[in-house]
Amino acid sequence: MKTWTQLVDDTKPMPGGLIGRTVPVVLALVMYGTDVLMDGTTYVSNPGLLLLAAPFMSLAALSLGVLPSVFVWYVSAILIGLAGLPGILVFGMIFPSVIVMAVCCCLLPWKFALLFPISSIALALGLFLLSPGTHVVPTLLLVLLCSLAAVAGLSLNMYRRRHERSSVQIRNLEQEQARIRSEERTLLAHELHDIVAHDVTVIAMQARRAEFVDDPTKTARILEGIGDAAQQTLQDLRSLVMLLKQELVVPDPVPLQGRNDDVEILGTAAMSGETTTAVGFVNDLDRVVEALRRADFEVVLQVEGDVAKIPASLRQVLRRTIRELGTNVLKHASVSGTVLVHLVIGDDTVMLKAENEVSSGNPIISSHTGLEAMIARCEIFGGFVDSGLTAERWSTFVTIPLVGLPLPRR
Repeated sequence: MKTWTQLVDDTKPMPGGLIGRTVPVVLALVMYGTDVLMDGTTYVSNPGLLLLAAPFMSLAALSLGVLPSVFVWYVSAILIGLAGLPGILVFGMIFPSVIVMAVCCCLLPWKFALLFPISSIALALGLFLLSPGTHVVPTLLLVLLCSLAAVAGLSLNMYRRRHERSSVQIRNLEQEQARIRSEERTLLAHELHDIVAHDVTVIAMQARRAEFVDDPTKTARILEGIGDAAQQTLQDLRSLVMLLKQELVVPDPVPLQGRNDDVEILGTAAMSGETTTAVGFVNDLDRVVEALRRADFEVVLQVEGDVAKIPASLRQVLRRTIRELGTNVLKHASVSGTVLVHLVIGDDTVMLKAENEVSSGNPIISSHTGLEAMIARCEIFGGFVDSGLTAERWSTFVTIPLVGLPLPRR
């Protein structure tokens, strides 16, 4: 019972909807009517009209589905065999059988798609051997054309199943990427919340401090610091609000075949995201480079500009991006090449570039979620990620604007 239920569930329906179900019936009626008009009943025993319809019943049964058509085909073949395989019935069975064979082999599950043509051809040959005096030519034509139709149907079946697997993998990958983006936004939202809370605390402490300072110069510096911190907090709040507005409802993805989750190779406790100072950011960058060098990579690190110009919230994005870039290098880069890491802090943008030679060996299986996470982080701050392969070297280029972000206090 379970096998039959599984067979019904795995069998594909007839394409074309109502039209697709109507065409087989029309074809069967036309071919049957043509045989009747040609006085085909004179060539078969009584009841002639009923027996003459036997070759076309499986074609008409396609309107009910693939499985009824297969069953009716076997019944029709047995009826024609019991009638002695008259030539007109065998000839009449050729064209409907070709259509039924091709359609059923395409829509049936793979094992049953193989079993149907093998068993049907064996049945036709068995009936021929059990019916002495029958014509050889129509039987051989039936077997030959049904074999060709089965090959065509099985080929379409293979293409259909490959297309379905690809569609499922693409859909699962899109769901996985959407989940990663959603998780990354949630993580950034928590980090921004902590940063905003810290900045507000600093503003409150400085405001209290200003109450007890009599020196106008010191008071002006304190007020300037409060203004800068307030501007930074407003910018972080805008980013936080944008994160909350972009929250996605992501369906649970179906696990991909052979998928291995990305290993957070550089995800140590020392780089868990607590430090937001410029010095801490530089230390994290040095840790990534040191981890790559311990793995026998030759790393060239270049830092241009003042790291202190990067706001605390943006440092969080960059430090996680740098860690992900290091993880990707460990996974996919060749140790024989040089790894270039270039960070440029300009007046209005921060640019981060990583370049490495691609390994020629078997790569570690990856779901490519690291790149999706980087894109999600950068998009929140109006930036973009560009990556690609050029002359066997993989480069990742990250650009995030500083325009509109107030410069943090040192």
